[in-house]
Amino acid sequence: MLAPGEGELHLWFCRRELVAGSEPFQREVLSRYAGVAPTDLNFAKGPHGKPALSSPHLSLAFNLSNCRDRLVMAISAGAAVGVDLEYCDPRRDVEKLAQRFFSATEMLQMRACAGAPKIDRFYDYWTLKEAAIKATGGSLGRELEATSFDLRESVGLAGEGTPGSITALTSPVDGQAWFGLLQPFDEYRLAICCIAADDFSAGILQFDWPHDTPQMCSPRLLASSSVDSKTAWSASL
Repeated sequence: MLAPGEGELHLWFCRRELVAGSEPFQREVLSRYAGVAPTDLNFAKGPHGKPALSSPHLSLAFNLSNCRDRLVMAISAGAAVGVDLEYCDPRRDVEKLAQRFFSATEMLQMRACAGAPKIDRFYDYWTLKEAAIKATGGSLGRELEATSFDLRESVGLAGEGTPGSITALTSPVDGQAWFGLLQPFDEYRLAICCIAADDFSAGILQFDWPHDTPQMCSPRLLASSSVDSKTAWSASL
């Protein structure tokens, strides 16, 4: 199977009942790119447990997330990547969690929403935070509070149906990165952080395990971003 090209990201979605767990799913997917048996893959782990393929050598980077009965794996052409998938649970006390982990800007924007949009906005921020931290191989517990974003929706008729904007106010990423916020299924949010100068907005290919042919349509892109080399991430929610 061909690896992602420059500016491409592969997103593999899988229902939990189709695989024995996250690690077997990881091995099965990567073995298709490597052309070897899943058991012949070897991995190394970073300081906080993020896995990386050590042999055979491939110019691939990957990250996994799981939520409820779904798993997702993001694969890039070597640029460090982080992904987070969350169900927008209406029963969760998002106010309590936000008070602990959200910045003043994030709190203001979340509280400006009511009902379901408030839940959605909480998970917009939460998934972006986790994706950024996971891309760097950091520790979620230590860095959630220190990672913050500003989300802006498109304004006016010209912006209808187009992605919005993400600005990283504080982030563990050192250098250029791309952020994407997607809605892969109803009542779910998925965020991606890829540490590269490329814009991946038009290069997201979706695969539904066990099929290795990409879907005709990728998940709905709510927001995407490009990075300047010095400060913030700006984009077009």
